[in-house]
Amino acid sequence: MLSDPANSNHNPSTVFVVDDDVDLRDSLVMLLRALGHIVLPFSSAEEFSSSYVDQPGCLVLDIQMPGKNGIELYEELLTQGKRIPVIFITAHASISIAVAALKTGAIDFLEKPFDRNTLSDRIERAFQADAAWRECDTRYQQLDQLVQGLSENDQETLKMIILGDTNKAMAAKLLITERAVELRRQRLMQRLNVRSLPELLNLTITHRVLAEVRELNQPRLFPGA
Repeated sequence: MLSDPANSNHNPSTVFVVDDDVDLRDSLVMLLRALGHIVLPFSSAEEFSSSYVDQPGCLVLDIQMPGKNGIELYEELLTQGKRIPVIFITAHASISIAVAALKTGAIDFLEKPFDRNTLSDRIERAFQADAAWRECDTRYQQLDQLVQGLSENDQETLKMIILGDTNKAMAAKLLITERAVELRRQRLMQRLNVRSLPELLNLTITHRVLAEVRELNQPRLFPGA
């Protein structure tokens, strides 16, 4: 195993290179290491998928390989919920494959031979995208754990607060006293570790927005996959 998922956010970014062409793979590894990157090479999609768990970085992936090709590997990663920025490389470019690859959320599609500076730029972009995804996921998980841990009564109270209901309106809907509503609010804020109504609203809005961003950022499988 390459990493412990629980510690993946603390690991340095790695460039995973998957290409069956030994000469090109070795050249890529030498180039990327000379640029200061941590690099792990693999000779096949099968070798990579049997080792990779969840580690910060990006994947430089050849499309045309014997056995499982690059597209099939990427589809497999997506169906397993493993999101990693991918830079596809190929000596046999076609517009249809390039368009399909980019639609899935790949960082880029490069034809061999490619320019050193172009590759370096795409690697940096991929690292930035990976860091942003991980930060968003971490923040979402933290907030979601708080929200999902609320009791049914707390969830009910939270929904009414978000709708803008006053204590009086909430008391009327719940058939309880306004004092009881106030106690509900206090308990809710304690459980969510906030000190004021603006903080509470900010937390719930952030949770909702991150959930939407998370959904929008999910790479899509190739059409018909």
